[in-house]
Amino acid sequence: MNANDELQYHTSTDGYHKYTMGLVITDGAKALADKFQCYWFLDIVVSYQKKLKGHEFQVWRLVKHGEYKATVTCTDGNDKVLVKQQIPFTDFAADEATVWLELDCILLPSEH
Repeated sequence: MNANDELQYHTSTDGYHKYTMGLVITDGAKALADKFQCYWFLDIVVSYQKKLKGHEFQVWRLVKHGEYKATVTCTDGNDKVLVKQQIPFTDFAADEATVWLELDCILLPSEH
């Protein structure tokens, strides 16, 4: 199951929520984190922003492998991998999820 499919009704946002390190998240990104209890995924996005300074657009994808392992990959939107991190344990309830970072905002692709 793709978590984004469960949240496809988020086609725009009415609200922006202060997150951390000067970033904001949209209603859809907040719904993802709330519904799937994966604020840790958003924290990974935030944790790489100093390293990725200058990359104003990023695609972050969480993909589960087996029951408890996952990989988080960040690309530049043109399939150039910028970051790849192995997650040795997760209880993430979906098989995958994708968020975008545009400027200083984390959003679902459907909200663009």
